[in-house]
Amino acid sequence: MFAARWKCQKCQLNTPSRDCAILWQVINRTLSVKSHASGLGGRLTAIHTQACLRTSSVNAVRFVSTESRDVSAVRHAKGGLARRLAVSIPPSTSSLFRLKYALLKNRLFFCRGIHHQSKHSAKKRHVTSEAWIVPEGHDTGIRVYNTQTREKSRLVLPHADLVRWYVCGPTVYDHAHIGHASCYVKFDIIRRVMQEFFNIDVVMVMGITDIDDKIINRSLELNVDSRHLSRKFEAEFWDDMAKVKVLPPTVLTRVTEHIPQIIRFIEKIVEADYAYPTASGSVYFDLTKYGRYGRLSPQQLDGEIRETHDTDKRHARDFALWKAAKPGEPWWASPWGSRRGRPGWHIECSTMASEIFGEKMDIHSGGVDLLFPHHENELAQSEAYHGCAQWVNYWLHSGHLYTKGSAEKMSKSLKNTTSVQQLLLLYSPSQFRTFCLLSHYRKNVEYSEESMDRAVSARRKLKSFLSIADAYIQGRVDGATISEADLMKLLMDTRGRFIAAVADDFDTPRAMEAIFELVAACNQALKHKSRLPVGGSARCPGAMAAVVAFIDRVLVALGIQFSHRMGVDESRSGLQLGRTMDSLTRFRSRVRRVALGAPLHTAPDASETELPHKEVQTLTRSQRAPLLAACDEIRDDLIYYGIQIKDRGNESFWEYSSDSTLQQDQSNWESIVPESEAKDATSDTCSDTGKEDS
Repeated sequence: MFAARWKCQKCQLNTPSRDCAILWQVINRTLSVKSHASGLGGRLTAIHTQACLRTSSVNAVRFVSTESRDVSAVRHAKGGLARRLAVSIPPSTSSLFRLKYALLKNRLFFCRGIHHQSKHSAKKRHVTSEAWIVPEGHDTGIRVYNTQTREKSRLVLPHADLVRWYVCGPTVYDHAHIGHASCYVKFDIIRRVMQEFFNIDVVMVMGITDIDDKIINRSLELNVDSRHLSRKFEAEFWDDMAKVKVLPPTVLTRVTEHIPQIIRFIEKIVEADYAYPTASGSVYFDLTKYGRYGRLSPQQLDGEIRETHDTDKRHARDFALWKAAKPGEPWWASPWGSRRGRPGWHIECSTMASEIFGEKMDIHSGGVDLLFPHHENELAQSEAYHGCAQWVNYWLHSGHLYTKGSAEKMSKSLKNTTSVQQLLLLYSPSQFRTFCLLSHYRKNVEYSEESMDRAVSARRKLKSFLSIADAYIQGRVDGATISEADLMKLLMDTRGRFIAAVADDFDTPRAMEAIFELVAACNQALKHKSRLPVGGSARCPGAMAAVVAFIDRVLVALGIQFSHRMGVDESRSGLQLGRTMDSLTRFRSRVRRVALGAPLHTAPDASETELPHKEVQTLTRSQRAPLLAACDEIRDDLIYYGIQIKDRGNESFWEYSSDSTLQQDQSNWESIVPESEAKDATSDTCSDTGKEDS
């Protein structure tokens, strides 16, 4: 039996469990059919790499023709063998029934090639294949474009409602630019869509590259320590991401904090004979030993090989896992060559992602510029390390951001960038996020004044509609006589279109189009030019409120907020609110002083305070009481909007209040000056200053 010759990598048994043994008996009976073996022109070898029925994780059964290169024969035999294997499965065996289903879903595939054997490869054998293994588990209802297959596939998660996602973080050697912001905002939108509209918990891991050639070169240029340089720009990066409303990752990893793990990762690849150390102390991945390179970017393999200064590589396409230290560079102790070195770029993400997720993750993402060579190299070294057939189930890549009139992407190395800080001097975070929503995440997009104007205009339309709709709901604005049933039907249709759009590879332009069509129809109704059927009651504020609630929820879920609706946390809007509150507080203080008979203000250059005007002094206590009541009322109203005005003597100031503050009894806010009992010592024509509270 083949079962006795191969080690099951799932259950780690040289003699697989009973279920595995049943599987191999079925395979052996199938392979005994001479027509299929002869059809391949050679001997068939069965390799059990990931299929283990004992652990209920049947992913693939692989067959390799070790003597035939006849692809047509392989394809011809595939269908017949699959059919025979399927009918050989006892229908009463539940575990084997799962295998039957898997085979019918094309999880049985053939590939051609010669299996590489070496002194180290007996423990772990690798199979050459470009096929993508369809994940098993929970169908989320989302279709995503997988870079590996270059087509849309259903997003299937092994763990229901949980996605394991690794995203490549920045190399922190300079200011973050809007190309970074565009990439991370778009992935943030995808993350929010999965969380808010499909109830998927997202475990997102981001790796920060804080040691790299670029960081070293920049630190030498500025004559600063590379660690200080990377920490400074990393802190600035997180500050910029917070400003553009990018949710922080679930787990943050840094290269310099994973050096021991990186060294162990490389050692295991060397032991498997997929990499080799050099006399200088560098370690390179040997692409001649790995037969599956180019699955993500096959077109790149036909390109010209770049010139390299690495003279100790065996082959031009081999890439560095570990770099020997050079004079003046940071280094860590290593077991190779000079015993000093640092990680190569590609090995960093493989190690950090594997530390968190192990040998399998659902999504790996980054900018399309990372597709080759970074992600291609990541995939090769990770599958060589884990000995697995598929390290990542879905690869997602965002498009480039270009500046107007430039054919090149925005890049720090090309010195054609606009920093995030410069962006926010011109536009708000919500305006930039709207810009990102109006283009598909996979598409290249031009950043220009015209494209940003379209985003600003789109956001203004939403804000204008929400304001007038609020006024209509409150009865301050009339509209056309609209059928409530028809408005609700339009809302339901829009909801369906929106969900269908974001479920189709996160097509936010199409989703936003559905929102804007709903807004346009409602706007025309509010302006007495309704495209909606006329009928029903004269007004339908309830249905309009449902529309507003839906749009509010969508915008907040996507990270877009309007200061007049959701509270202020955008820097520009916050500044405007601050100035407004300062003016309001000064005005209230003057009114309060008049009510208390206190001086209107203190003259800084005068020896005595300015007294109230003569006509104010003549006000009786009963005449001043309504002014005090008005001061109380505006103070109390603002508390429920998250703003607290505090009075100390004749002076007042304001601050944001917490949610717990809003739940306190109103009497707690009157601990400074109880206005309703203010100044018993103040006579009907009193002009002395008010007392401070105890």
